[in-house]
Amino acid sequence: MAKDFREYLVEVSRHETFGRVFKEVAVGSKVLISFQASNVHGCYPEETLDDVYAYTHWEVSLRSTKPAIDVPKAGAWEFLKHNYWAKPFDKPDFQRAIAADNVPAKHCQRILEDVIEYALLKGQLESEDDIRLIEQDEEVKKYTKNASVGCSGCGGGQKTIEKKAD
Repeated sequence: MAKDFREYLVEVSRHETFGRVFKEVAVGSKVLISFQASNVHGCYPEETLDDVYAYTHWEVSLRSTKPAIDVPKAGAWEFLKHNYWAKPFDKPDFQRAIAADNVPAKHCQRILEDVIEYALLKGQLESEDDIRLIEQDEEVKKYTKNASVGCSGCGGGQKTIEKKAD
């Protein structure tokens, strides 16, 4: 069993109008989970509390680096969408993440554990110790252990040969 999802939460900002924002949890080299709760999020109670354990429901979103989380037969959602907690998740228009409001805290824990399982199965994570926290909307790949290892498609791995002037 993974450690409690609330142990990963690190507050990035707090504003009376815009609420509080926690860093995203980067599970492996692809999937990011956002757990949010404040006066502007779909949570219960819908207020900004200092004690994150006082929330019974959370606003949760899942996104991934390439491919997008919901790409058929390739995205992480293909693996995750069959779980009991997945039913309320939806992908709003023009968004990169799949999101749900008022997700029970026990489901949040299961989401974390299922995403860890997915990342381990896909070789994107070696252990729970490799989970990282990142700022909202940052890409996870630069935070992986072996950032230089991976896809070098589109000619990214080719060496350039410079011509010397005669």
